[in-house]
Amino acid sequence: ADRVLTVSEADGAALKSLVPGLEPSVVPNGIDTTEYHRQAVDARPEENSLVFTGTMDFRPNVDAVLWFVDEVLPLIRTEIPDVHFTIVGQRPHARLEPLKGRPDVTLTGWVEDVRPYIASAEVYVVPLRMGGGTRLKLLEAMAMGKAVVATRLGAEGYPVTDGRELVLADTPTDFAEAVVSLLRSPRQRAELGRRGRTFVERHYDWRAIVPLVE
Repeated sequence: ADRVLTVSEADGAALKSLVPGLEPSVVPNGIDTTEYHRQAVDARPEENSLVFTGTMDFRPNVDAVLWFVDEVLPLIRTEIPDVHFTIVGQRPHARLEPLKGRPDVTLTGWVEDVRPYIASAEVYVVPLRMGGGTRLKLLEAMAMGKAVVATRLGAEGYPVTDGRELVLADTPTDFAEAVVSLLRSPRQRAELGRRGRTFVERHYDWRAIVPLVE
């Protein structure tokens, strides 16, 4: 190929290790920040609500929500008993079948538009523990002004700072504490959401990405 593009420095480094002499160009994933905006949908956050979005037969996503439900959600529930977790995405894997019918978890399956579900949550969680590249779901959530808690792997490839654009946590205890803190602090959620939105507009809107490709 005359030119190889990757969406993150990590992916570029991985390709360079496979193909000596290759110099890939890094052009990050982008998003339409006009389409992904909290004012673009008619929905308001529901109290103590969490959301995750993604294709739900994709192994990293399956692993993420099972880890969150098994290891993190019980810790959150001890502090906030009425917390509710919504998993939005098509083709739920059979491993997720036990989650159906739980009062604290909703598994939607395919939906026409993920934006109302993101808008309806107080906190967006990205509990990924495997996979590569960069996650468009993170850009979607931040563009919509959501407070985000993610593992470091879940935020890999984005130059974010813990506590500025989102909150990073890797252990069940740390993840749960971060979520509980945000659920109890509307001001902190709003501030994270504002900074996250600004971050995406500045670096990942198509107006910033297209010139890099050209």
